[in-house]
Amino acid sequence: MRDFAGVVEAISQCACGDTNSLSLAMKKDPEKKPEHKREEALPERLLRRMLEGMGSAVDRGLGRGATTSQNGLTTTGLVERMKHLIDERVRNDGQGIRIAPHFMKLKVEWGTHAEAPPEIIQELEHEVLAAAIDYINDNRYTTLAPVQIASEIDIFTSGVSVDPTFGEFEQQLKEEDEAKRRTEEIGSLRFPHSKTPDVQMIARLSLSNGTHETPLIFTPGGRRMGVGRGTDSDLHVNDRSVSKIHATLMMNREGTLLVADTGSTNGTFINGRRIGYGEARQIQDGDVVGFGDIEVRFRKKDS
Repeated sequence: MRDFAGVVEAISQCACGDTNSLSLAMKKDPEKKPEHKREEALPERLLRRMLEGMGSAVDRGLGRGATTSQNGLTTTGLVERMKHLIDERVRNDGQGIRIAPHFMKLKVEWGTHAEAPPEIIQELEHEVLAAAIDYINDNRYTTLAPVQIASEIDIFTSGVSVDPTFGEFEQQLKEEDEAKRRTEEIGSLRFPHSKTPDVQMIARLSLSNGTHETPLIFTPGGRRMGVGRGTDSDLHVNDRSVSKIHATLMMNREGTLLVADTGSTNGTFINGRRIGYGEARQIQDGDVVGFGDIEVRFRKKDS
């Protein structure tokens, strides 16, 4: 604020200096008409330009205006996408009451966005939370708990996204929906609705004492699987070159298998090329994935 006051004072002094020069000129040439309006507006114009520049910098930090994040969303676009997802996930309790998600997950891409100053992330949280509360109230939705927001760094997110959820009630509601669906199917003697099937994969590890195959079952868009030396890893790799928590595997909704390094000592590789920490890469058919010194090939299990 001290620097800002100094700038304002300097601008005022410049303006005053210009006015004194104008007075001297008038004495020399009494017939010359002073341009009062232009000279009086000079300090305001300079100050306005400076403030606009400061505002643009803040807007860039918050993702407002013309600044676009990697996934193509400005702050306005982010909020509009959140509103759309809230509408999609609204539940009807059967008595005319519409229940909206109350827990907003603000997912931030690993890397440039993750290194943003905390105050920028907090300001974004406040804007998104205020928009969510206003939208829920304007549409007369109800919630199972107060509307909240929490941000997290997600290596599988591109840019910034908002995921409206039911928080601690999510699993309970899923179980209720599944029980209701089964009851309806039995009562109407309909065939079960098609469900995205799990994908069974085989991970073939090339170890110093030979090869070893580990079966893995992926749910497209489902949970992630850990890779590491730790015995609780989904893909346990017992080798000194492999970290206890080495990498993570995920299959997206389209059925694409992805791998990301989670901070290993000796790195994660695809066909000999090391991938960056926190960077998610696609595993294609025939790719050789390296965890430290161990090579792994993934293939779908024969049905």
